[in-house]
Amino acid sequence: MHELESTLPRLDRLLSGVEFDPETEGASFRIAATDHAAHVVCPVLGRTVLPSATKVSFNFVPLHDAQFEATEKGRIDLLLVADDGTAPAHFANEVIFEVEFVCVVAKESPFRRAFTLKQYLAADHIGINIVGGIQTIPEKRWSAIGAKRRCPMVVPFHTAAMRSLIGTNRIATVPRSMAKLEASNPAMRIIKAPAVLGTFKYLMAWHPRANTDAAHIWLRSVIREAGKAI
Repeated sequence: MHELESTLPRLDRLLSGVEFDPETEGASFRIAATDHAAHVVCPVLGRTVLPSATKVSFNFVPLHDAQFEATEKGRIDLLLVADDGTAPAHFANEVIFEVEFVCVVAKESPFRRAFTLKQYLAADHIGINIVGGIQTIPEKRWSAIGAKRRCPMVVPFHTAAMRSLIGTNRIATVPRSMAKLEASNPAMRIIKAPAVLGTFKYLMAWHPRANTDAAHIWLRSVIREAGKAI
């Protein structure tokens, strides 16, 4: 009965060409995202979308290795992922914001404002498991120049990585927006990342069968606007 209640309005809309109305029509969107994307996108949605979209719910789930297969099978509506080349070629995608890397170190770290490339690669790091056990963008950037970081610890969350370096000489390489969440912590400092890390783009990606679905078009529009607000 519940599936029928949610399907009939969609069929109605498809036949009439009416746009999705989040104030009168119910919808639940399942979105797979990194903890970084969830940290920056969810607060914007909570402030700007949910107060008026009274019939809508957003269910954010952690990114995982089977994310594209789940999207292919319709279990995930939208992915918020780094532009790291892992999305299937037939998936649709759109850039929603751009990210700059910074490095976070403990207050007592010998590194002050920046590293040389040699210093960075000689240090121990705390990695973040984004997909497949690695922090995809940094590892791809180092691999491109024939280098590799040493990560004696890998954790699933950016905040855990930053807090785990306190009292050590390890480095966490994180998006600036995540580092800002810990900026008031006196036990750590934010310093400039090596230039080779540069910036990277964040995407929303989806299966092309949703291209013309009015509810999904609305979903993409609010994620797009959230990206602009970040």
